[in-house]
Amino acid sequence: MKKLLLPLILLVTIVFQLPLTASAHSKLETSTPAEGEKVTTDLEAVVLTFSTKIESLSTMTLKNGEKEIPLQISVEDDQMTGAITNPLENGNYTVAYKIIGADSHVIEGNYSFSVDRPKQEEATEEDTPSNDTQEKQEDKSEKALTDQEKKEKPNNPTYFAPLTIGLVIVIAIVSFFAFRRKR
Repeated sequence: MKKLLLPLILLVTIVFQLPLTASAHSKLETSTPAEGEKVTTDLEAVVLTFSTKIESLSTMTLKNGEKEIPLQISVEDDQMTGAITNPLENGNYTVAYKIIGADSHVIEGNYSFSVDRPKQEEATEEDTPSNDTQEKQEDKSEKALTDQEKKEKPNNPTYFAPLTIGLVIVIAIVSFFAFRRKR
C-alpha cells in the first residue's frame, strides 16, 4: 500500500498542474480602432492589447494602400501603442503587427479600419464646445482608459510551473532513496 501511495500523489499533483502550466500563444484581444470600425474623428493613436505580456521588440505598421504612415511605437506589458503624429486622411487603413509574446513565440497579424471624417469647416463660436463640455469629454476618456487598465489579467506567476516541477523532482528523488533504504 505504501509503495502505491507516493506515485499516486505524484500523479495527482502532475495532473492538476497540467492545465496551469499550458502556455498559450499571445493573441490580440482588443484594438482601438477596432477591426472594421469607421473612424469619424481625429485618431491620435492605434492601441493593441494582447492576451499576454509582449516584448519591447514588437512592431506595428499603419498603411493607407501602399503609403506607410509613421508611428511612434511604445510597448508596455500587454499593450502596444502607435502614436499618430499627423491627422489621417479619409480612406482605408491596415494595421500590421509582429509581436513576441511571453512564450517567446513570434505572432503576426493584421486588420483594417477606415477613416471617414467630415470636411473641416470654419468653426464659429456657436459650434465650438464650451470648456465645461471639453472637460467632461476628457474626464470620460480618462475614465475609459482606467476601466480598460482594470481588466483582469492572468494571475499565474511565471515561476509557478518551474517551482512545481522542481518540487515533484525533489519528492521523486527523496522517495527513491527512502524506498531503496527499506529494501
